[in-house]
Amino acid sequence: MLGFGSGGEGAKELSALSIMLLAGGGGGDGVGGSANGGAGGGGMRILTCQSITYSEPLPVVIGAGGVGGNPTSGNSPCRAGCQGGNTTFNCQSATGGGEGRAPGGSGGGSGHQGTGGTGNAGGYSPPEGANGGSSGGGCYAGSGGGGGGSSGSTGSSGGSGSSPGGGGNGGAGTPVAPIFGSSQPFYGTDGAVFAGGGAGGAYNVNSGGSGGNGGGGNYRGNADANKGGGGGASNPEVPGVPPCASGGNGSDGRVFIKVPSANAYTISVTPGTNTVVPQPDGSVIANFTVSGCFIVS
Repeated sequence: MLGFGSGGEGAKELSALSIMLLAGGGGGDGVGGSANGGAGGGGMRILTCQSITYSEPLPVVIGAGGVGGNPTSGNSPCRAGCQGGNTTFNCQSATGGGEGRAPGGSGGGSGHQGTGGTGNAGGYSPPEGANGGSSGGGCYAGSGGGGGGSSGSTGSSGGSGSSPGGGGNGGAGTPVAPIFGSSQPFYGTDGAVFAGGGAGGAYNVNSGGSGGNGGGGNYRGNADANKGGGGGASNPEVPGVPPCASGGNGSDGRVFIKVPSANAYTISVTPGTNTVVPQPDGSVIANFTVSGCFIVS
């Protein structure tokens, strides 16, 4: 039996927290046939007025970016990219971005004369992401992937008319200001915007699209690091050897946890790659770029 004063500290109650959950972006399509749609950005959710009952370190899982579609040997068709990984914290989750044509946090763009994948795979309200763009009438004109977040935009269509066309642009991502600030040293490229969609691929020598604002990958390009962006697609036919080219990789997700100054505790994180950044109003933001733990003492 435990005596008086035994058992260690009691649970700590934290209130009025703001949390951003950003999943990994999908991998852009490789090439071969209709596989030239840009990938969707990772699902993005911003939760406010959250409460946490803390008694031990809370795990944070950062979703990995999906790998872009890679060439196979000889003249075999190249495979599509891979879906991004989910991000989770404290029983909440955001869904990884879809590869070309596939559903996800944000949907992947379509390939040849097709329809983009649907976003908001988690069924959240407000939605965690947008649909991927559909392809235009052009032969093998890939479209861009959808941008992430509740205010993200659908990827634009690829190609037009009856002749082979270029790829569409990725959808724009979602800003995290004013909740987390318009400028932070840890935001990286594109500032306070995350989860941009990947660009659609082109046909042969025609131009591919541009990645969506928020770290989306350009044509045949990788998404920017830890922005939850979708990878850019390649084109369905590339002259030379090998006959296929790889799609771009999606980028890993991110978690922000803003703790107001009214919560009189010390916040720390593991591992050391993650950071705790003091704010001018006395609050702190725990910034997770890799999986780890949120600690209150």
